Formats: sequence, structure tokens, C-alpha cells
Amino acid sequence: MRSLMSNWKENLGSWHLLQWAFALGLVLVATGISWSVFLVSNSVIVLSLLIPFMCSKNGFIPKINVLWKQDFGEMLQEPLLLSMMLFWATQFISGYWSDLPKDWIWFSRMQLPFLLLPFVFYRHAYLTSKLLYAILGIFIVVCFISSLYIGFDYLQNADFYNLQLLKGKPFVTHISHIRYSMLIAMCALICLHIFFTNLNAPKIWTKVGLLLCIYFFSFNHLLSAKTGLFSMYLAIIAYMFSGLPAARMQTKLFLMLSLLGITFLSYYMLPSLQQKIYYTWWQIGEFSRGKWLNYSDIERWMSIQMGLEMIKQEPFFGCGIGDLYKATANIYQECLSNENYKLPHNQFIFTWAFTGIFGFLSLLSILYFSALQKTWWRHPLIISIQVILWSSFFVEYTLGTQIGCSLYVFSTLLSWGYLRKMTA
Repeated sequence: MRSLMSNWKENLGSWHLLQWAFALGLVLVATGISWSVFLVSNSVIVLSLLIPFMCSKNGFIPKINVLWKQDFGEMLQEPLLLSMMLFWATQFISGYWSDLPKDWIWFSRMQLPFLLLPFVFYRHAYLTSKLLYAILGIFIVVCFISSLYIGFDYLQNADFYNLQLLKGKPFVTHISHIRYSMLIAMCALICLHIFFTNLNAPKIWTKVGLLLCIYFFSFNHLLSAKTGLFSMYLAIIAYMFSGLPAARMQTKLFLMLSLLGITFLSYYMLPSLQQKIYYTWWQIGEFSRGKWLNYSDIERWMSIQMGLEMIKQEPFFGCGIGDLYKATANIYQECLSNENYKLPHNQFIFTWAFTGIFGFLSLLSILYFSALQKTWWRHPLIISIQVILWSSFFVEYTLGTQIGCSLYVFSTLLSWGYLRKMTA
């Protein structure tokens, strides 16, 4: 034990200031992503402060980066990082033909992680295995604690929440219940990965990983957010077929049957899930009778249709990110004669409608140079996390929210940095 502690102190003592700052930024986002926009914003600020500096060869204090031109040129040769910066640039440029600068400024500022964090991760991604495991551990612990709070609140007010779910109202969470359910899905996948790989940790962690996986999997059914559940199931399927190619068919079959068993138990034991399913079927019946207003799922579908109408009107440049609310309100009034509107609940349509074809192509290029690369599919946890993120894009404008944007950028760049270190 003493030798382990001495090695740990020695490793920490050899860290320079930039490494500490990079670790602090990751700790802030891991701690706050499930409940605090403030902490997430400050994590981006802390990490962005690293950009002008570089490590000194002999010393704790960094120095000004005099090689920034060389670094910038080399970074542009990384297609994923270039695609991310272009994605931000298309939204920023769309402000030129936006009439309302307020929303353009807000979205440009909110999506700064796409512009700034590629610089940080290219130059200062001091990703060691211990640091990465520590960040994931903090993330899981904080999500676990927050889930206990939400679960206790549900038990205290079960009748109220069940009635609200029957009306299509979500659980009360510190952040969007949809983004929160995606985080819980990620926790379930990380714990599943711990169970299968053990991560060279004591065997007790294998059992802990399995128990936490079952807990997060079940808790997501309690939340009953369809986006989180849908993405979690897709991610588990992706994990099994990318991460267990050498496993025996019996192992895969046992895992699938176990998950199905938990799903059926959740349906019969969790009134919240029952109410959500009843509400969904009721909406389908209402839609068949021509009703759509004030029904959450149907309104999402209508928002996607209205997004396609906006693309038809401005297919090349889009209407401009600054005019997204104005343009959406106008298209609803024009097509449906209704003043109530929702932004397009599909990230691809959202991007094309407001930033044009170039924004849409930059988004596709991010997908191509990350989740569609063979090297990414060789790492089951990485690809399953990407499946959670990208599957949400079909029913949400994930990148149009601060938590969704930060969650995607941090998850993707952490994966990129880890793979870069592995292949170095």
C-alpha cells in the first residue's frame, strides 16, 4: 500500500500546471453534466484558457505557445477536428443573413465548444488511463447520487408523477429529462463494460459493475424517457455485436434474455413506464383522428415536417440561426395556421433548416470521421456511447441545447484523444 501511495504521489508531483488544469476541466464537466449548467460552462472556460500556452521542458509553470502556427496547420490535417470547427463556422456565418442578432449571438456562444475544444484536445489532451477511469468514475458516482435523489422524490410523490406521466409530463430533473436519460444510458453502458472487461481492477469491481448496470438500466425505465430508452437499447445491441465478437453465442443470448426479462419486469413493476406507454398509444389514436396540438410526441413529428418545409424554402443557405424562432413561427402560421410551434426535433433537419446545406454536410462529416470509422468500432464502449448520442439526433435537436452540445463534444473528443493515444 505504501509503495502504491508513493508511486501515486510521485506521478502527481511530476505533473505540470497545464496537466492539472486539463484534469480540473474534465472533473468539472464529469461532476456537473448531470445537474449543473454552471459547472459545465466553467469547464469549457478552464480548458479554453490552455490554448495560448505550451509546456516548458523543465518547470511547473507553462509558457506562451510559440508554435501555434505549426500546431494549427497540423490540427487542420485531423478531419474530425476540422469538421467540428467547420460546423461551428457554418452557424456563425449564418448570422450574416439573420435579422435577429440576439439568438445568433446566444447560439454562437453556446456552441463554442465545437470551436475551442478541438484546439485544447489536440495540444493538451493529457489522457492517461488512470485519469480517464477517474473521470468516468466521478461521472458514474454523481449520476448515481442524482438518481437516488430523483428516485426518492418519485417515491414521495408517486401518485402525482404517475398522473403527470399519463398527461405526457416528464419527471422533474435538474437538466432536461431527455438529456438526463441519455446520461443514465451512458452509465449503464460504462458499467456493462466494466463487467465484461474488468479494466484490470480487483474482481469486486466486476460485481459492482454488473449491479450498477442493472440499476441504471432499471432506473432509465423509471424515468420512461423514450429517447433515453431507445438509445440505450440500440447502444447495448451495438456493444454486443462490436464488443463481443469472440464471445460465445450463449453469452450474447443470455445477455439479451436477461435484458428482456428486466424490461418486462420494469413494465409490470413500474407504474411510470405503464403510464408512458398508455399515453403513447393514446396519442397515436388522437393523431389518427387529425389531432396534434398539445400532444408531445405528435408535436415532435409535426415539428420535423415543418423543418422540411423550411428546407424547401431555403435549401442552400438556410434561414439563419439567429432567425430560428421567427422562421419556425412563420412556417407554422403559414402551413398550419397556428401560433404554437416547436423547433424541428431532428438534429439533421434542424441544422439544414437554419444553417443550410453546408452546415448539414459538416454535421455528416463529423459523423463520418467519428462513429463510422472502423477504428472506433473496435472499441465497444466508445461506439456504444456514440450510438446513444447519434440516435438522439433523429428525435431531438441535441446540439441546440447547452448540455447536449457539451455532452456530445466532450464524449467525442475524449474518445478521439484516447484512440489517438492508443495509436501513437
